[in-house]
Amino acid sequence: MNILMVTERYIPIWGGAENQLRQLIPHLIAKGCSVEIVTRRWHPEMVRQKDIDGVTVYRLGIPGNTRFATVVFVVALLFFFLKKGKYVDIYHSHGAVNMGAICRVAAKVQNRKNVTKIASAGKIPALKNSLVGKLALAMFKKSNAIICMTAEIRSELAAINTAEKFIYRLTNGVDGKRFHRYSNEKRTEWKEAQGLIPTDRVILFSSRIVSGKGLDILLAGWNSIYEQYPDCWLFVVGSGKDQPDSIEPQMKSLADKDGLQRVRFVGETDTPEFYLGVADLFVFPSRHEGFPNALMEAMAAGLPVLASRIGGVTDLVEENVTAVLFESENSDDLARQLISCLTSPDLLETIGKQARLQMLKKYSFESIASQYVSLYENLLGKD
Repeated sequence: MNILMVTERYIPIWGGAENQLRQLIPHLIAKGCSVEIVTRRWHPEMVRQKDIDGVTVYRLGIPGNTRFATVVFVVALLFFFLKKGKYVDIYHSHGAVNMGAICRVAAKVQNRKNVTKIASAGKIPALKNSLVGKLALAMFKKSNAIICMTAEIRSELAAINTAEKFIYRLTNGVDGKRFHRYSNEKRTEWKEAQGLIPTDRVILFSSRIVSGKGLDILLAGWNSIYEQYPDCWLFVVGSGKDQPDSIEPQMKSLADKDGLQRVRFVGETDTPEFYLGVADLFVFPSRHEGFPNALMEAMAAGLPVLASRIGGVTDLVEENVTAVLFESENSDDLARQLISCLTSPDLLETIGKQARLQMLKKYSFESIASQYVSLYENLLGKD
């Protein structure tokens, strides 16, 4: 089977969806799929065709994040589909409804199949307010398969009258071998290299620094946390680079302006497993999610988690068993729950262990890849 993955962003632009796709592809290839990727050319230094991890990646359009650059990318994508379509069995789009709509048009015209994966809740209702959005939804909901990861996304699909026969429940995967807690010796060594002392506790935020990920909520409650636990450090791993809704400059300015103590911005990394391995607690204050990769990775590492009570998170965790939850967008409740966590180290240890067991049992990439291959074969009539 020849699968063309279609996504607006791909590495070296890092995010949960990009990382998820990169880890899934080798498992699909191992099961007999031939995979290529087409994405957008965001920067001049991005070459138009390059092999990454043995997979050909095509980058289309002109550099930039303007509306004109977006139009050029869409036009280039349609021409690419016309040229490439005869070699494709399935168009598999990731993230945006608009990408799913374009792939549906190409699949319909060329008598191919398409699979659309929605990255997070909230994207579908936002499109109902414009004519272009309504047209995109009309095409998108006719996709041969729509990957629905959460109950909230399923509700949004029902609200636009998506036929149940097109909806498939698949989740993201996680690599249990890649993510794990490091030894006390290694964690102490790292802390000392960072200028910390061994008894300091590291609170970790690891995600894109965009409005939806809620770093501002965590920073708003940080001083009250630090006042009670001055041995805590907040490490912010990630960046808002190339993201239209980036709040990275504002967050750094806020930390300086409010004099937030022991907050360190690390920047972007392609090894999040390292920080998950050395941290003491992971905070996930997102406002909306699909099936959150960053949260899954923290849980797979056995790192205790404090997360916002939102759709996607509640689909994944069992409250007070595999994670502690706080009320979404409530910095006071976040601070209260985090302080409570810090006073209960034995509970945190148990939660971290239970979370890792759940991730290893239910969400391996091997299992997720098998489900995708079965879906592809079903769509192509190979069962």
